[in-house]
Amino acid sequence: MKQIYRKLSYMYMKKNKSRTIMMFLVVISVTAFLLSMDMIGISQTYNNAEAYKKAYGDYHSEYVDISREKMAKVAADKRIEYSDNVQNLGFLVNEENGTKVELKSFDGYNDDSGNYFDRKAQIMEGRAPKNNNEIVVDTDSANNLGISENPIGKTITFELRKSYKLPNGEEKLYSEKKTFKVVGLVKREYGEINANIVGLEQKRGLSYTYGNFDGQSIIPEEAVTYDIITRFDSGNSMDDEVKVSGILEKIATDYELGRTSLTPNSNYLSELYKINDIKDITFIGYDTIVLVITVILLVFNMFNIIWGEYIREISMLRLIGATKKNIRRMVMYQSLILMVFGTAIGIAVGFIVTKLGLMLSRDDVTKITGVASKIYVDTDVILKTVVFSVGAIIIATIPPIIKVGRVGCMDAITVSGSKSGRGKQSKIGSIVQNKIGIHRYMGIRNLWIKKTRTLVSILTIALCGYMIMYTFSSMQTEVDDKIRRIYYKYDIKVSQGIYNDVESFKISKNTIENIKDMDGVAGIYPNFDGEATFVTDKDNINEYFKEYYGLDGSEKTEYKTHLRFYPNEMIKDRVEPYMMDNKTTEDIEGKTDGYINVAVFNSFYDPIKTHTYYKIYKDLKVGDIITIGVNYHNGDKIEKKNLDVRVGAILEQNWQSQGDALMPYRFEVITSEKNMKEIVGFEAYNNLGVNYTDLENTSDNKKVEMYVKENIPGAISIKESFLQQQNSEQAKSESRGATNAILVLIISGISIFCTVKSNLMERRKEIFTMRALGMSLKDMNKMNMYESVTYAVLSITVGIAISTYKLIEFVNWNNYAYTNFGIEHFMDFTFPYKEAIAFALVALITCIVSVKLANRNFRNKEISDGMRDIE
Repeated sequence: MKQIYRKLSYMYMKKNKSRTIMMFLVVISVTAFLLSMDMIGISQTYNNAEAYKKAYGDYHSEYVDISREKMAKVAADKRIEYSDNVQNLGFLVNEENGTKVELKSFDGYNDDSGNYFDRKAQIMEGRAPKNNNEIVVDTDSANNLGISENPIGKTITFELRKSYKLPNGEEKLYSEKKTFKVVGLVKREYGEINANIVGLEQKRGLSYTYGNFDGQSIIPEEAVTYDIITRFDSGNSMDDEVKVSGILEKIATDYELGRTSLTPNSNYLSELYKINDIKDITFIGYDTIVLVITVILLVFNMFNIIWGEYIREISMLRLIGATKKNIRRMVMYQSLILMVFGTAIGIAVGFIVTKLGLMLSRDDVTKITGVASKIYVDTDVILKTVVFSVGAIIIATIPPIIKVGRVGCMDAITVSGSKSGRGKQSKIGSIVQNKIGIHRYMGIRNLWIKKTRTLVSILTIALCGYMIMYTFSSMQTEVDDKIRRIYYKYDIKVSQGIYNDVESFKISKNTIENIKDMDGVAGIYPNFDGEATFVTDKDNINEYFKEYYGLDGSEKTEYKTHLRFYPNEMIKDRVEPYMMDNKTTEDIEGKTDGYINVAVFNSFYDPIKTHTYYKIYKDLKVGDIITIGVNYHNGDKIEKKNLDVRVGAILEQNWQSQGDALMPYRFEVITSEKNMKEIVGFEAYNNLGVNYTDLENTSDNKKVEMYVKENIPGAISIKESFLQQQNSEQAKSESRGATNAILVLIISGISIFCTVKSNLMERRKEIFTMRALGMSLKDMNKMNMYESVTYAVLSITVGIAISTYKLIEFVNWNNYAYTNFGIEHFMDFTFPYKEAIAFALVALITCIVSVKLANRNFRNKEISDGMRDIE
């Protein structure tokens, strides 16, 4: 007996061939789109992760400059699969170009693994150092030390410098000239990969000597700390590695290593984090939600139309003995066929699209490392897509199942009777009809014959409007512009990089003047950004700050601070607007009671756990005397000395986001460059901001950029590069948004087409009777036009309302999020007029085309043929 109902269900699908095909096409296309977008992203990320693993090594993280006791605890942790350590011996400083390289021991403590370089995907030429008069350098170190051409066999002499802490928390400095013979060179296995390709690479510059072992010593024993590279116990698969990659922060916290000790394998880990995000089945973007909703609405509308046309047949089946369960199963069979075959074909098509996408988007890193662009069949992504597809169809099927189950034996008579008994026309209807004419009025009234179908069609177009207005809103660009202004205050900024020595890196005044005189330069902004420490009783410092940075001192707290010197005109322009209590440049220019006046930034931001600002000094106020530890240049010697200064001004929190704050976020001490000689023993600049006259003048701007790169061996950040990156990401977002909008638009058109055609079929007796009574094709076109325009107007209204609500929510979210950066009001709501007009035109065209197509059979039929069809 069940086979009869299955056959009837299948027969109804064949009879409604066009609607069935449309449903299948929508389910297949949306399923393929959802799968391919995630699969392309995750396959690219897996491929990149494999490439970065080959290029940078398979270790996860490095913890640097930690005590031997803490290093031993990390090595013994059960979460660690592999570790290897070296002694941290400080820096070799090249005072001629202001660069530095890190000096390590070749072997570690109780560690004779011999594959330290293998773990970092490096190879060594030459041999290991046998004593502290020999050294092995890597290619970056050789370049910084000026021996990039055939370094093995050369003798070099540079200052070795190491800052360290005594048990009581006091900071000390060791400095001495050292001479080495180069006996080895460490190279990257894939040396042609560089920061221009990967973006995250940091050229630290590492060198290795024998170290403080076997009775030999190169620095005082109390100054020796350790670096340890670690790989977590992650199994053999990349999926397992994804799950444990977050442990690196936990290790640093558990053993109080301090946030600054953490040096992750950035390129490799960034790809693992991306995999985690894409694989997260709980994360659903708004664009995905919109697509799923439109599928639900379309399938619901189609089933509603199909089974609404078979009320008479269903009631006859009930009359001959079919139960409600039998009738409901007929809908369930159709839903099951759509669910199984639509989803399966959609997934197959999705894999084809994924393969094509990977072939077209292979990047340089995978090419260089020889990693093939293959599809990673991720069960989580497939499951996520299946859940969306199947879930959408199930949700869409529930109302029709309930509805057909309620059809009784007498419903055929009731339904046919209800069609003829629509009741008297209301007074409002009469007024509207008299104003616009009967044919136009009928076009508007036709929408409400089947209210549910009409509302569903309107909502699908409204969702398309949301996709267009939200994705392409100018406020998205506004956010990018504001973020760019937070991180890029100048068109070009030159500062000390990770490979520069803060004590010797300087930008000559002659170079600054040459840049100032170049065509295309609007202004230059030089200053000096140095390092110092603040020194105080440990009780004066916020407990969270000490915990965050892993500070131990038993009596004193001493930690790094930014020490900055500005020309007075720059203080007035760049610093004074952020001074609290109406303080001015004059408050930090000179001295008060013999103490140099300074401005301070007494806040730090936790971007990891709480995403909140904290004070550093618990209770710091203007007029307080604080102690800073500086490296004072006394001729050729650098001496560590403490200096008392007076707090002349305190900076607001938004100094970090809108001002000229430095990263990482620390205590900042700022004063006039006139005080520089007295504080550090010399006068110089090591930081330079350059602004262009015209960003569009690429010819002059490129000349300035090239001159800066060739003459200043520092870290250079260029606003234009960041802008291009933002534009690239925005283009990807808009491309996906446009694809989503087109899919939603197609679904909307199908929904309106089927709704209008179904309504016409139910009203064909009325329409052909009116044609017989004298209604012309022109009048019929008027009726159709008003019907389509009404669809469009209602859809546009609802779409604009949804988009406006979401954009206001977007503005509120950003305003709230950036309060953590000290910004009280980040942005205002701007109505997207251009996007709204574009949506209105798209909606109007879609509605007119859909209604016209649905009416074409009626326009082409003779009255006699139409009346005969009804009979």
